[in-house]
Amino acid sequence: MKYNIITGLFVFLFLACNPDFNTNQKDIKHQSSKKRLKSNKKRLKSNKKRLKLKTETSLNQEEVPNQEANHKEEKEAKEKGINKKTENTLLNDLRNLIETAKKDNDKYTQKLKEESLSQYGILAFKDLFWLDGTNEQLSANTERSKAYRKRAYSILNTINDASLKNFSEIVMASGQTQGIFNALNSLGGTFEEIVNFLYPKKDNLGKLETLVLKKLKDSLENFLEIKKIASEMMHKLLLDYQNNTNRIQTDINELKSYADTLFNQMTKKTEEALKLKNAICSIEDL
Repeated sequence: MKYNIITGLFVFLFLACNPDFNTNQKDIKHQSSKKRLKSNKKRLKSNKKRLKLKTETSLNQEEVPNQEANHKEEKEAKEKGINKKTENTLLNDLRNLIETAKKDNDKYTQKLKEESLSQYGILAFKDLFWLDGTNEQLSANTERSKAYRKRAYSILNTINDASLKNFSEIVMASGQTQGIFNALNSLGGTFEEIVNFLYPKKDNLGKLETLVLKKLKDSLENFLEIKKIASEMMHKLLLDYQNNTNRIQTDINELKSYADTLFNQMTKKTEEALKLKNAICSIEDL
């Protein structure tokens, strides 16, 4: 009994001498809680960072397609603007070509009206006649003979009126009167047909596609270039004769050879012109 009392007293004194026991236990628990709280805050902060990074990544991924779509739209709009500008340029250039061709054609209509009885001294018109049994000379005052002369004038535009008589005499001396003048009539007639086809339709050209406009413009330019070359060939004959180039003034055989070559060249030009006319007149939607 005495032993038990002493033991109890000892335990009591021991606990009494250790006043921080419960406090330490509480501190341990409190520190553990703080550590868990701190750890939770770190995890929360880390999760927020990951969420923010994921959100930014998602937004960036959404922005890339949007930027690409905007870039594509801008590119298409720019290309559309360029195409429209190209189309307008083609349209204006083509209309100007047609207007110029119409004025040129009208000029030779007026030239025909102003021709004298001598018909600018072109005696070849009296030497040529229609092969239909009428024996009508091309110098006649009929519609078809006047149309023939007007077409010839449109290709002889590089030769001044005072020199047309000399030109006619050279051609008649060469033996190629019919061949060369018929080529002039053919090429002049093709020019006339193209103008008569295009001019009334010049205001409808806007409904044609760009590629069709370009094709039409190229064909008309090529034809006008052929007409120009043919005109220059006629003028060159006159100059070469005056300068006695290759003795064509003094040697009739050289002149005939020159004229034969010229006729063959003119035949090719009239064929090329006819193909271009067919290409122009076959364009749909005009």
